[in-house]
Amino acid sequence: MAKDKAEMSVRDHIHSETKKNIVINFILNGAIAYALFHSLTEISASGEHGYSMDLLITGFLLPAILGGIFIGMFRAKYRKKEILPTGREGQAFSWLLPYNPWLAALWIGILATAIAVPWLLGVLALLNIETFSPISYAITKAIWAAALAGLIVPIAIGQGLRAP
Repeated sequence: MAKDKAEMSVRDHIHSETKKNIVINFILNGAIAYALFHSLTEISASGEHGYSMDLLITGFLLPAILGGIFIGMFRAKYRKKEILPTGREGQAFSWLLPYNPWLAALWIGILATAIAVPWLLGVLALLNIETFSPISYAITKAIWAAALAGLIVPIAIGQGLRAP
């Protein structure tokens, strides 16, 4: 039986929002990647139509936007007492991220870019993958963006529930 929104725990909110955003980002980022590159026969890492810059831009914008949305949304719910943390929710990254939601979102974008993009490019280099077909790149980017959203949304919700 589905819980009423008022009865949902912080953990329930995190699970619900994370699942939704994994699916949304899988679909949107895969579709956007395919739309951008479908006219090419082969996509290389560098060059005018390379995927490295696309990953770099997505690696910053996706986490920064998700961070801004979820920190702001859950900060408002926290202030209105619609959701109250029962434990240490929101404190895990308090040493790393500023309290200001816009600065925290910007910092989440910078950190994600510095970690997630080199990680993916490193895995591709280790697997000796230098080029993609448009559909294989769209699928790869969709999986990567969904995984990135799955990591960022819980962090952003926790930041939104962080006590000043």
